[in-house]
Amino acid sequence: MGAMSKKLHFPLGAIEAEAKAVEEGALLAWDLGLKDVIIESDSLAMVQALNGVTSPAISVQKIVEGVSWWLKKFDKCKVSHTGRSSNIAAHVMAKEAKLILESVIWVEDSPPVIADQLMYDVLSMDSCPNL
Repeated sequence: MGAMSKKLHFPLGAIEAEAKAVEEGALLAWDLGLKDVIIESDSLAMVQALNGVTSPAISVQKIVEGVSWWLKKFDKCKVSHTGRSSNIAAHVMAKEAKLILESVIWVEDSPPVIADQLMYDVLSMDSCPNL
């Protein structure tokens, strides 16, 4: 339903960057009026922290607490781990964010930079058996 590329103007480690991405994604979903959401991350530590399985790293504890609060506001929310190879579009978007000044949001449209990847992902889903 929507996508965002946003430049963060401070240096972050991998877990901190992923926490901010999850936070921004949850806020965008809320702003778009979505009620049922799936939060996917290739960071197992982030997924486990958001699911309450483990404590988050100190550096992201407050972000995880805030995201957890927001996620409770949705009618349905699932937080799941996805392998990096299944998350190529997100990585392309993250690289693209380095080239923008602040942020760019697409609503009911695909970001041009990932259009081919999205088409590949959709076609791949059609060839997979239903589980």
